[in-house]
Amino acid sequence: MEVFHAAYVVKNFSNIGDAVGTGATVTTTMEGFVRVYVMVTKRQVINTILVKVWKQFWPLNVIEPTKRQQIQRKARLSVLLTSVLFFCSASSNSLITSTPYVRYHGMLLKSVFPFEWNQPFVYEIIYIWQYYSDWFVLFMINAFDFFFVSLVTVCFLQFVIIQDVVKFVLSERSRSQRNVIFGRGGESMSDREMLLKCLEQHKLINGICNELEECFNIAILIQFFVSTSALCAAALIMQVDFSQFFKMLTFAGAHLAQLFCYCYVGHQLSYESTCLAYAIYDCDWHTNYDRSIRKALVLMIQRSQKVQSLTAAGVTELNFTSFVRIMRLSFSFYTLLNNLLMKTESQ
Repeated sequence: MEVFHAAYVVKNFSNIGDAVGTGATVTTTMEGFVRVYVMVTKRQVINTILVKVWKQFWPLNVIEPTKRQQIQRKARLSVLLTSVLFFCSASSNSLITSTPYVRYHGMLLKSVFPFEWNQPFVYEIIYIWQYYSDWFVLFMINAFDFFFVSLVTVCFLQFVIIQDVVKFVLSERSRSQRNVIFGRGGESMSDREMLLKCLEQHKLINGICNELEECFNIAILIQFFVSTSALCAAALIMQVDFSQFFKMLTFAGAHLAQLFCYCYVGHQLSYESTCLAYAIYDCDWHTNYDRSIRKALVLMIQRSQKVQSLTAAGVTELNFTSFVRIMRLSFSFYTLLNNLLMKTESQ
């Protein structure tokens, strides 16, 4: 079905407005298939990551209540962003899937078939197939986004927890933190042993971040491409066909929220991994003369110099800078296509 949908773009390429609008749904459908492919082919690595997060990540109640509330607000913001994304995408898809049948008895997804599709029963069968396929793609995209955003959120929150633990590792407060993390085994743990545990935990999170990069870098690259094309197409159609204004507004809003979700969690991951070096330096190391502890601190600072970041297949990092770049790129493509469309209409 996706082949017939893409064939419509090729056949009507000279009609810029129609080709761009259809191309936006083609790329969105491709995005859903890529997500399914990633989840299926990388399932073993993803399962390993989930087991590590479940069994080896430190609990949130290690840190003080005031800072804990700040962390919880960041986690709630991630959930809120994904909820806004789902609302916008569901609203847009409801309009996309209902309008063709109700208004002009057309296809849900404009396609080119090698047979007469508007015959009795044939049209209904194709429409039902496209309807359920379209909603499947939407739920697959949103489920993937919920999973990805939640997983990266847990990782950057773990960096925040390690910052707090390392900062007080040489103080009396560290005793209560050790009891929370390790139970009775933490009561007899020395400062050096606790610092080595922090070093191991830092290594664990870095390894998980590298695995996330390996699993999702292609999906992130596709996400950037789809967001650019979707925002450009939505802006162009809103100008050309005012009757589709609200539908394209929700369509653009969904892609904008989706892009911001990815860039937000990617930016937070990079930022919190960078802040770890400052937390290590503030741990009152100058009051301790144990040479092994100082060596461990230097090693942790050196490791934290390398910022953990997620990338779009190495092309660009996932952060707010990339968000602004994509917005600019989308506007540039929109300006180009709009000028071409105006020249075509004037001829």
